[in-house]
Amino acid sequence: MTDVESNPVGSKSNRTVLFLAQMPPPLHGVTTMSKRVRGFMQDMPGVRVEHMWLGGARTLHDVGKSSIRKVAGFAWLLLRLAGRAISGRRYSMTYQTLAPHGEAAIRDALIIGVARWLSPRTLVHLHTQGLDEVLKGKSLSQKFIRYALCGTELIAISAHVGEAARRSGIFSAVHALPNYVPDPGRLTPEASPAIRCGYLGNLDPRKGVLRFVDVVSRMNADGIAVEGVIAGGPTKHLTTKDLQRYISQKGAGDFIKAPGFVSEAEKSRILHGLDFFIYPTDHDLAPLVVLEAMAHGAIPIVFDTGGLREMVGVEFQDHVIAEKGNPEVYAGKMVAIVRAISADPGRLARAKETARRHFELHYTEAVYRSRLASVVDSTPRPELSGVPGIPANA
Repeated sequence: MTDVESNPVGSKSNRTVLFLAQMPPPLHGVTTMSKRVRGFMQDMPGVRVEHMWLGGARTLHDVGKSSIRKVAGFAWLLLRLAGRAISGRRYSMTYQTLAPHGEAAIRDALIIGVARWLSPRTLVHLHTQGLDEVLKGKSLSQKFIRYALCGTELIAISAHVGEAARRSGIFSAVHALPNYVPDPGRLTPEASPAIRCGYLGNLDPRKGVLRFVDVVSRMNADGIAVEGVIAGGPTKHLTTKDLQRYISQKGAGDFIKAPGFVSEAEKSRILHGLDFFIYPTDHDLAPLVVLEAMAHGAIPIVFDTGGLREMVGVEFQDHVIAEKGNPEVYAGKMVAIVRAISADPGRLARAKETARRHFELHYTEAVYRSRLASVVDSTPRPELSGVPGIPANA
């Protein structure tokens, strides 16, 4: 698929971006952010965006699975890119994402490797964990990915990933670009006699959905008046019926609801009503849903995974749980946090306001647009830019 969007010439000369990233569907964090980035680039004066993508998953159940359709689509994409390189077609920059694990890693590396011949600047947006393994790994696939990444510009969504990338010395530039979420505005939630805890995300045990059930069940057993809600679509790892069965087995059906996939409006309504957002994931890098929850004023309680410690801010460092492998310890700490804050209505209100304020300062659309514009306007180290034979001013 190819589509082209052109913008009027602004204060800068025309720049062309070949955008090689998947849009929804399927709907998840990476495709959501890719769609937003493309839209913001299209809004930049003097920037022309051409989008190409083929060979990706169509549904969440399809993620990670091989098929003839995927292989054929991906092969056709590579052939089209190679044809443009051979014909002399050039862009100011290319943009692509990287998932540095599984089959997607080789796919992304091949796209990046070919795209390097089309532009002096190759922007690689890293949304998932796994870069450390690629940078240090000794397997043939890891060496190939490093070769493809050499001279590219990494867009890092968390500080610890950016630091590792800079230490490696293989990137021409490393740009810090934390994620953002749309601002839902300030609203006054309805009062509730129970403490409301929530989890939102695609149903995947690695992301902590079953741990959420365990923790909220313990709150109830410890005498805390609590209501829990889990919203998210099924995956190949866990269906909605499986989740509901687990909730029933825990005896939590009266105080934990799992409506399955919900609309954006319903998701916003759920988040707006929460006191605490509990997200005990050991799989994510910088999950958008944590920012969405804080934008609604929900107090975060998370595992020390990926960039989550950085995301929740210094005010909530005690809410970042490092003991991910010990259910007794992490559940006890999470219950203690909820009990201490909810015991004082004033403290609860202040903590919710702190969460909202942290979002306003660091994770709004305006902040993101400004940072992305700085990435597009920047100049990487010329000795590591692009590939031999492509002039820096192409």
